[in-house]
Amino acid sequence: MAAAEQVLWRSHSSNRWMQGTAVLLGVIAVGLAVAGTAGPRGMMWAPAVVLFLSALLLLVFASVTVRLTGRALEVAYGPVGRPVRRWAPEDIEAPARVEDRRPSQVGGWGYRLGKLGTTVMIRGGPCLVIRSGGRDFAVSVDDADRGAALVNSLPRGPLPRGIL
Repeated sequence: MAAAEQVLWRSHSSNRWMQGTAVLLGVIAVGLAVAGTAGPRGMMWAPAVVLFLSALLLLVFASVTVRLTGRALEVAYGPVGRPVRRWAPEDIEAPARVEDRRPSQVGGWGYRLGKLGTTVMIRGGPCLVIRSGGRDFAVSVDDADRGAALVNSLPRGPLPRGIL
């Protein structure tokens, strides 16, 4: 890739089942909170808070957006794109690759830590895999092949002044 070229690649993946479950847990949490105000003091608040936090975490990790520019590879979680995890091109240690991963291999859906490294499992199938800090990071997104090819085409040193 020429030094003056700019890279921009974006891919998104979401899991409707996880999103639906998050909404259901949120509705139950609100129901328990309302019931807690009408019933004995504090009986329903603890389960309501636990369910609400569970719903929030599930919603955050039910969708992912991967963006690649000349400055960084970014993985943003959830409907608002927060939190974001970033890697500069020089932080990626090995060539990016695509691996076919299933939830049964990584321990389920969502943000998983395991023997294969960190995997953001939104759906089974092709995952963009990078290596940084001696560990693999994989994310299941559409068009993972193109993402890996673009990551591998980035210059590994600091970018020249004036690029992005």
